[in-house]
Amino acid sequence: MTKLSYAAAGFFALAAAACAVEQKPQTVKGDKAVVDAYVRAWNQRDTLALDTLIARNGIHEDFGQNYRLTGPKEVKAKMRETLAGEPDYKWTVNNSIEDGKAVALEWTWTSTYTGPDLTGAKVTNKRLSGKGSSIAVVDGGKVRRFTNYYDVASLFR
Repeated sequence: MTKLSYAAAGFFALAAAACAVEQKPQTVKGDKAVVDAYVRAWNQRDTLALDTLIARNGIHEDFGQNYRLTGPKEVKAKMRETLAGEPDYKWTVNNSIEDGKAVALEWTWTSTYTGPDLTGAKVTNKRLSGKGSSIAVVDGGKVRRFTNYYDVASLFR
């Protein structure tokens, strides 16, 4: 091999190493994919998917309705409860932001609701629509914490 060949090989090896150092890990894409799958499981009423998406001690909390659920079993029970009162619910993600530590969502919830309103009076087939946001923390491919923030009264306007 000539000196020029050695120099060229050395240059390309250094260039490849420099490019590899600049690459960032792609864990964010994986976290967002888990959060997307979680929302999709809710929209598809897929309680079985929750077993693989939520950590054993994962938390799903909702400040609008003041509840905190732990683990897939409690989240599945809540999904069934929601389905009973809002059989056509749809959770639409309008925007998402990810930073490598958390995934933030802006969303719209729509449904037809039968049950008590905020005063305790029973309503039947009341059309609900409201906006909110969520922060999700994913660890090891599972939801560790999913927190919803919204004004529940705005759904009933």
